[in-house]
Parts: sequence; structure tokens; C-alpha cells
Amino acid sequence: MTPGRRRRADATAAYPEADDRRLLEVRDLRTVFTTPRGDLAAVDGVSFTLDRGRTLGVVGESGSGKTVLSRSVMGLLPLEGVERSGSVLFEGRELVGAPLPELRSLWGSRMSMVFQDPMTSLNPVVRVGHQIAEPLRVHLGVDRKEANATAVALLAQVGIPSPESRVSAYPFELSGGMRQRVMMAIALACGPRLLLADEPTTGLDVTVQAQILDLLSQLRAERNMAVILVTHDLGVVATRTDEIAVMYAGRIVERAPTTTLFAATAMPYTEALLASTPRLSDPSHTRLAAIEGRPPNLLDLPPGCPFAPRCGYAQPLCHEQRPPLVAADEPGHLFACWYPLGGRTGPEPGAEAAPPGLPAVDGGDDADAPAVGATLTAVPSPGDPSR
Repeated sequence: MTPGRRRRADATAAYPEADDRRLLEVRDLRTVFTTPRGDLAAVDGVSFTLDRGRTLGVVGESGSGKTVLSRSVMGLLPLEGVERSGSVLFEGRELVGAPLPELRSLWGSRMSMVFQDPMTSLNPVVRVGHQIAEPLRVHLGVDRKEANATAVALLAQVGIPSPESRVSAYPFELSGGMRQRVMMAIALACGPRLLLADEPTTGLDVTVQAQILDLLSQLRAERNMAVILVTHDLGVVATRTDEIAVMYAGRIVERAPTTTLFAATAMPYTEALLASTPRLSDPSHTRLAAIEGRPPNLLDLPPGCPFAPRCGYAQPLCHEQRPPLVAADEPGHLFACWYPLGGRTGPEPGAEAAPPGLPAVDGGDDADAPAVGATLTAVPSPGDPSR
């Protein structure tokens, strides 16, 4: 077997075996942008862990810090005007402060990202086959012939019909769903251990959305990858993640196994996100429940809980002190609220936050996750006395 063929097999078939090693550990990650109006903390003290073969959903409104978090994990940040601190351990290797050549050696080969808009992420004047083959030649050193053959195989794997002809197409000749599949083929070309998908279904119709998400779940299972799925839609992560982290104003305000988050919501912001999701059981033309107010200005955060000005349950303490992220009774469930939902007891003022290195927990199989429409019918809207 030639070296080129051996490398090709590594890129398309040889994926890491299941083991108990933690793949990613993020501790107190902060990303601060320097602006003419002051420092802006887009990610403010975020901590989580992720094991091989697991999927973490990161949800929140636009501006909550989801995309900056995913880019901060990879180190895909501007070279100037931004400061990243804390710790990002990937396969035991510290990425915060790592030199750019070291990060570049990881991008594509060990960790990859599916970007939000494939039309602006793909090079419009380069054929898609060349764009898929490029990381194979750079990271794996395969020759041109083998790289092109692997590109065709990857297009077939992500469900693009007639891959032999599509490999010569330009991005503008493909539909939105096909361009997103090309992005996935590029990200998966070198068999990464970690895949970050930033709003991978934005702008696609619901049928294509389901196809892309099903494909992502299938490839994760086949390759034993870890996946971070970034979205603003709780319906997307309901049946496709093991754990969910809810972000607001640059911080995680609730984190739990997927089934626990839907069944035992503790944070009013999470409840408001659930209530704003359309329900299949509602009559046609039912007005959506909107979250009152606007997300806070990160350059001028209010004192206390950032969600307090929009929260129907806020008390004076909420406007005075910022609540720490503390553990709930359910295993692996964390929340940041002085007056949590479900009759729970909130933290005492001055309480310390939960340790950032809490172990990842088993969120159950996708089949056990609740259907979003069924769950939302039982979720009270803000201000409901049945809270």
C-alpha cells in the first residue's frame, strides 16, 4: 500500500477508539475585546468539560456569547484587540497562550468548525473539491490524486448526489443545503476529534435542517467525535445533545443533562427561551411569547443578575448581587439564580460558585429526550403563579 493510500484510509475510516479520556476541559475562560468605548467581556468566566463521543448544546439569544465561546475554544480570534485568559485543555494540551503555528496544526486535523454561513465561508472562486482536498494535503500530506479521490468520497458521505460531478462545482452553483454539506465535508476531512458547529442550520428550510442535524448525529456516532452544537433554538438541541449550556451576557446561567434541563428547568431565562419556542399543539396564527426587553449592554452591565431587568420573578436582591453558578439537587445540574424555579432553594448571598471541573454526566440516549412541543405545554410563562 502506498503512503498516499494509507493516509487516505486514515482520513476517511480510522477514527479514535472509545475511551474514558476527557477530550476538552475549559476553566474560567474569558475573552475580552478592546473597543473605543471600553473593554467588552464577550465570554466571562465560562467553565465546562466534554468527553469523547458526547454532544454539548450551547444555546442563548443573539449576543449571548455563543459564537465567541466556540471561537475562543479553538483560538480563532483576531490577533489584536482581544485578550483570552483562563484555561482550555484539549487532549491534555493547553491552548490558551499557545503559539499560532501550534494552533494551526490542530485546526482541521484535531478540531474543526462548521461555520454559520457557508456562502461567506467558502471561497467563491475555488471549486469545492479543491477546498475539501486542501486540508488533506496540508495536514496529512496526501498527493493530489488521493486528495481528490477522498474529496469525492467525503461528498458522498455527507449525502451530496453525483459527487463525481459536484466536486468540480463552485459554491454559487450549489443550494444552501448542499453548501452546508460541503462545509461539513471540509470540517470532517481529516477525522477531527472535536467538531464545533456554529448555527449549522441557519437560513435552511425545516426539512433540510432536519437532514443536516441527522447527518451530524450520524457522523458523530460513526467517528466517536465530540461535538459542540451552537444554536439559539432549544428545539434543535432537544433530541441531539447529551448536555445543554444556556448562555446569557457572556456567562453560563444554567447547565444540565438535556432531559433534566427540559424536565426540571431552574433558571427563569431558560424558561423564557422555552416559552418563546413555537408549539405544535398551538392553533394557527398563535402569537409567539416574546422575552420582554433587550439583552444587556456588555459595556455597561447592570449590577446584580444581568437578566433581572427582563425577569418576571426578580426581587430586590436580583438587582443588587450577581448570583453564582451553583449545583441543583439533580446530578450535573447547575444554575445561577437567587430565586430558582420549581420550589428550589436559591444560594445564600455570598455563596461560592460550583467548582468549574464538575464531571460530565450521562444525559441519556437521544430517544429519552422529550419532544419539544410536548415539553413546552407544561412550561409556565414568566409570571405564572404555578411556577
